[in-house]
Amino acid sequence: MRWGRTDASRRALLLHGLTSAAACWWRVADELAEAGWSVTAPDQRGHGLAPRTRRYDIEGFAADALALTPEGGGAWDLVVGHSLGGVVATAAAGAQPGWASRLLLLDPVITVSGGVEEFVRGTVTELKATEESLLRDHPEWHPEDVFLKVQAAHRTSPYVAESFLRNNTPWSYEKELTEYGGPVTVLAADPSHNPAFTADEGHRIGSAKADFHWTAVDGASHSVYRDNPAAVIAAALAGPEGQRQQ
Repeated sequence: MRWGRTDASRRALLLHGLTSAAACWWRVADELAEAGWSVTAPDQRGHGLAPRTRRYDIEGFAADALALTPEGGGAWDLVVGHSLGGVVATAAAGAQPGWASRLLLLDPVITVSGGVEEFVRGTVTELKATEESLLRDHPEWHPEDVFLKVQAAHRTSPYVAESFLRNNTPWSYEKELTEYGGPVTVLAADPSHNPAFTADEGHRIGSAKADFHWTAVDGASHSVYRDNPAAVIAAALAGPEGQRQQ
């Protein structure tokens, strides 16, 4: 999906998380487009209307992302990745220097050490979400976010979710994120919501990478861009200097 002028001087790529889809970026994408950006968001493999495949490894997702280039060539000025999209963006940027000038990662799942069955159970349950259950758990979400999340979850099969989790766990892309040559901003979930990106990760990466900045978004769950789209848009427009390290 695309928003904004294709000939815009600034180009952004948005990568969604597991059981989500490109359309779920609607508010962030529209705001960036109004600010003069050209925005691209794909349905990642096995999600939305994207083709199904036999491979759901992180390297395969990253290869798909690397095949996407901005109109006119060159690097993406900004790549935003949520959850799965965060680790895909990290893997892609690490594999091909110059692909992305800057990363903005939303509660990215950079490291998973184990507990795969717990992840599988939680994700398969998420696939059965209804508008009623999401509104009960997230009463502050915009109705369109609720509708699009349910639609995306129902288009993701248990096979896709289970294949991704079982074929990749454990993983760690902390080294790749630390060695990435461009600036990185991470917006993590509020500590009360058991964030995927931990304070320990933030401190370790921050001590090794000068142009790394992270913050926890007050009150936000793992779905940072649904809970607080304004914080995501502000970070995207402000650049890495707009976030202070914790």
